[in-house]
Order: sequence, then structure tokens, then C-alpha cells
Amino acid sequence: MKSEKTIEGIVKALKEIIDQNGLKYLTDEPYLVYTKLVKSGTADRKTAAALLHLLASGMLETADPGYDAELLSGTIRRECSLNKKISDRLAIILYTLYSEKNKKEWQRKEREGLCRFLREMFIYDWEGFAVWDAGNGTVDCHYKARIILRPTEYVSEDRELVKLLEKNSFTTKETIYDLFAKRLQKYLDYEFKEYCTEDDYYQPVVEDYGSNLEYDLQNWSKENGFEFVSCEGSGGDDGYEPKFRRGWY
Repeated sequence: MKSEKTIEGIVKALKEIIDQNGLKYLTDEPYLVYTKLVKSGTADRKTAAALLHLLASGMLETADPGYDAELLSGTIRRECSLNKKISDRLAIILYTLYSEKNKKEWQRKEREGLCRFLREMFIYDWEGFAVWDAGNGTVDCHYKARIILRPTEYVSEDRELVKLLEKNSFTTKETIYDLFAKRLQKYLDYEFKEYCTEDDYYQPVVEDYGSNLEYDLQNWSKENGFEFVSCEGSGGDDGYEPKFRRGWY
């Protein structure tokens, strides 16, 4: 009974790892899987070490662990040079883990995050900041905007996203959102800084940045597989501040 409970716990832990990190995680990161099982107390070191050996061997990439537990045990003994007792144990773990129920669930989750992301508007609240420096004084510039874009099918061809999905096909909508949000933030921060600092002698009119922002967003959208929908924002500055007021001499 204790052995059955231990096997059940290992299967549950492995499924949680796959659910969070994708089907390839077990073979891509076998040592991390081993570490998680041992640190959590889910598996004893002997079983965890045998599983590490199996995952690192690459056997799981060619065998069908959900087909037949007895045949799987024989394959494990042959390919991994383990005794029958531990091979049978690992076979039961893998056979239970890769049940038809779990495989159907994982099949449904394939690229589900991407599908959900493509169905919804991409809404991002951006805050920009830059400093115009005239040499003897500075102006702090601010701009805030709510941006709405529409993802298109071309988003799925994005190189960084493709790599992300290859590593974990269960990547969530939220993770994909963060990928593009960080990219957009970096792009707009740079463009806003360029706008505010391009002229050393004339203070930027931050209130007029809206038209530039819309132009930048249209360019970014085109390059990243989105359609520009709308942008509402406002900006201003804190006024000219001579450097001597800050204690600069």
C-alpha cells in the first residue's frame, strides 16, 4: 500500500511538472525533474535516480510509455541496464503518467495559450519617461497611454514565440502577453527618449507626442504581427530646472 501511494505521488508530481512546463520538459531537463522529486520528498532517492537515468538516456523519446507496462519494463531493463524490480516500478509510473486520459488532456492543451491570445485584444498601459538635457538645465518628460492592438495570425510566426512554443507547447496566454508587452515597452521607451532628446537646443513639446506615438505603434504592429486599433494618452513635463538648483556646480 505504501509503495502504491508513493507511485501515485510520483505520477502526480510528474504530471504537474508537465502541465506547467510542457511535454518535452522531462527529457529536456531530467536533472531538474530529479531535484524537484527529491526536494519535495515525493520520491525516494533510488527511484528518483533511476528515473533520472531513464530520462537522460533518451529512451522516452522513442518508446510509447502508455502502450504496455510489461513491454515497457523490458525495454527499460535492456536500454538502461536496471534490475527487474526498479524497471517494473518505473514502467508503472510512466504507464500511469502517460494514460489515455492524460494524453488527451495534453493534446487539448497544445497551443491553447496561443489560440486564446489570438482571440483577444492586446491592451497595454504604457508609461514613458525621458530627460531632455540642455547642458545647464534639464526637463523631465512623461507620457501615459492606453494602447489597444489586435493580434493577427502572423503573430504565430514570431521567431521568439516559435522557440517558446517549441520548448513548451502549453505556454499560457499570459506568458505570451508578457513576451510582447516587454518588447513593446522597450520599443516605446526608446522612441520616446529619441523624441525628447533629438534636439539639444529646443525643449520637446511632450503634449504633441501623441501623433508620433500612433505612428510608432503602427510600425511596431506591422513588424510584430498586430493591427493597430487605438491609442489614448497624454503627457507633459515638470518644467525647466537649472542644474544649480539641484546642487550641481
